[in-house]
Amino acid sequence: MKIIGANFKMNFKKDDINNYLEVIKNKFPIDNIIFFPSDLYIENFAKNNYLVGSQNISFQEFGAVTGDTSILQLKELGIKYTLIGHSERRKYFNDDNYIADKMKLALKNDIIPVLCIGESLREYENNLTKDKLKEQIDIALKDNRSDKIIIAYEPIWSIGTGKIPTNDILTEIISFIKNYINENYQINLKVIYGGSVNLDNILELNKINNLDGYLIGGATLNPNKFLELIDKIK
Repeated sequence: MKIIGANFKMNFKKDDINNYLEVIKNKFPIDNIIFFPSDLYIENFAKNNYLVGSQNISFQEFGAVTGDTSILQLKELGIKYTLIGHSERRKYFNDDNYIADKMKLALKNDIIPVLCIGESLREYENNLTKDKLKEQIDIALKDNRSDKIIIAYEPIWSIGTGKIPTNDILTEIISFIKNYINENYQINLKVIYGGSVNLDNILELNKINNLDGYLIGGATLNPNKFLELIDKIK
């Protein structure tokens, strides 16, 4: 069964969340779908027995880090997963500097990190994809080896653009990621794909045999369409 991550990003207000939960209630098995709402609404999903994760964690457990949220506080709300290193966090908040610390905190607290990695359009066009992925993997896993980690391959040029790599390219990159981690860190990790996944391309993406699931953004925001998408993911 494939992993399905629903990243709401900075969307929805309270009434929207309540409506969303009402629409999806009892509509699908809940053991492979992970919701990543804003921190304010984590508890809404957790108390309804959905798997839930945070979109980010602080690089410290507690302390003088104004505006951050501690993994210990998030754990009390019911998270089992956390995104680490999403490209938007790397771009706007310099998260490249904190990836290793966040990975360590997640594993220490028995929270499964979903490590987001991916290359820019310039790096893709200059055949630097694998070099970039190696760099991001090494920073995150050097002192943080665990077979619980999930890798989310999200090419930056594909997020929200409607453009996605071909199946052949994705198959090659996913194999590269898995083999590189196995050879260098002696662990076997699941790799999921994120970047403009939607109803129009999901059946084609489902043909990729070495793909373990998806991290989906915009296509999760309409609960009825998300239910359609879940139904098509095998």
